Amino acid sequence: METMVIRRAVVPADSVAQVASELRHRLAPTAGEVVLVFASCRLEPEEMAPVLAEALAPARVVGCTSIRELSGASMAGTAVAVVLGPPSFAVGVGVAAELGTGPLGAARGAVVAAARELGLGVEQLDGARHVGVALVDGQSPWAEAFCLGSSAAAPRIGLVGGAASDDRLDRRRTAVFADGCCLRDAGVVVLLETARRFAVLLSEHMVPTELRVVVTGADPGRRRVSELDGYPAAPRYLELIRRLGATGPVGPTLVAEYPFAMYVDGRPYVRSIRDLVGDELALAAAVDQGAVLRIMRPSDLVARTAAALDDAQRRVGPLELLLTFSCTARNLEAERKGIRDALDRVYATAPVVGFDSFGEQFGPLLVNHTLVALAVGASR
Repeated sequence: METMVIRRAVVPADSVAQVASELRHRLAPTAGEVVLVFASCRLEPEEMAPVLAEALAPARVVGCTSIRELSGASMAGTAVAVVLGPPSFAVGVGVAAELGTGPLGAARGAVVAAARELGLGVEQLDGARHVGVALVDGQSPWAEAFCLGSSAAAPRIGLVGGAASDDRLDRRRTAVFADGCCLRDAGVVVLLETARRFAVLLSEHMVPTELRVVVTGADPGRRRVSELDGYPAAPRYLELIRRLGATGPVGPTLVAEYPFAMYVDGRPYVRSIRDLVGDELALAAAVDQGAVLRIMRPSDLVARTAAALDDAQRRVGPLELLLTFSCTARNLEAERKGIRDALDRVYATAPVVGFDSFGEQFGPLLVNHTLVALAVGASR
């Protein structure tokens, strides 16, 4: 049986030049490989994209900004990377630039381009041999449409990914990058062809409460909700979560624990609340006026994450890679409850590479407060 050692690395993000130099030294990338890089938003993405591309050549570089990185544990101020390529993977890359000009078509075009690099048409993609990883600008108003379009282009395969994140303390830094270009309002699709065992995973720990609300005022483009049940949104929301026992100062860490969910085919898909802005709610994903939302509450974050990693091993055998996208709201909840160390100990049991995202793609949906992952094991 072929032995696979997937090369991965985590380095401090002190400067763009330092990150590029250390990743080149640690990973020694070669032609035909693609290096996925998730790098701290403390670095300037416009500088980072071309410098990484030059330093890691002849391999190609795809990645995005991140507020926290995952590499066996959750960290801030680092860059994590993983090398994907022969003999274990054939890799195709497609870019959906300028989503605002037509996000569904741009996303489909990215999948078509990535499949073409594998020598295939999208109709030839096979869920037993192919899987997709997608990255999108987490502050783009077209992120949801990118997820829908990319999944619709290849409905027979699994597709998971994450939305680029930043600390939002200064000007917007969310960006994706591919082949030396820094891109905003854009997405990237990476298609993998492999004989390895693999599975796509979604882990949720939010459970529904009995409380429902109707969105009576919303601006989906800005991901804002202004009214719930005909009342100003923020006061109405706070009244309801206090009924559920929410305590402590009002802010991002509190509201992260009481997100909304919309139901699709009887299953809840979470919409996290990032913050309260006056009487409005700022959400991590868009909702439309007229939507009926359920208020959710947390169960055991650590236990559910551990169960997801156990499930990954059951499905693919000993893990070679767990490419992971975890919502920033999960980290905020872990901080508030003082369980981050326990969560990190769970991550450390697996070969985790990933980042804290502003939304997670699972098939056609952009979801929140979830962990999605691509688990890769041994040969079939």
